[in-house]
Amino acid sequence: MQAAIKRLTVGILCGICGFAGAFCFSAVSGSAEAQAPSAQAPPSSRALVAGELRLTDETGRTRLLMTLVRGKPRMFMLDDSGEYRLEMGLGQEGEPHVWLRDKDGASKVQLALSARGLPSLTLADQRDRERAVLALSREGEPTFLMRDDKGADRVAVWRDKDTGGMALADTKGQTVLMISAKDGQRAEVQVF
Repeated sequence: MQAAIKRLTVGILCGICGFAGAFCFSAVSGSAEAQAPSAQAPPSSRALVAGELRLTDETGRTRLLMTLVRGKPRMFMLDDSGEYRLEMGLGQEGEPHVWLRDKDGASKVQLALSARGLPSLTLADQRDRERAVLALSREGEPTFLMRDDKGADRVAVWRDKDTGGMALADTKGQTVLMISAKDGQRAEVQVF
């Protein structure tokens, strides 16, 4: 069930990103066949150049905002009450991020690539605390962390080149149990 929800969430994110990208590209270029403009190219009569772009509904409320935040591009989609619900942008090193926000504008899901190109998915609770993180290591191996309400890592599940494992930690984040197994070998259990 949770795997299906994760696949659905990723599918929705991909669909939203694809729709937003196609919309923005066609709105600015005027043609699907247009070449991507060079960052250094001078404006032409077919280019829209602005420091900020707002799409508004029939009542004048901003529903889509494209702007720069600390010199990096950012796009916000707003709900009927004016809260940011979807945010896409680049971090300080050019790394892409997508945030899904609740009705109060608090980020609950963050999908990101690090500056090294490593993906991560972070889930936050109703108090805006990171509770779960799914990521890949530098070698491309998966890691899943679950945190308690105080932010301590309590459960870790990982897979590396030839070993998989799980660790449980106490409220101070100290490992109390670890189960690991190398490929083709029996599992080892360590109690601390």
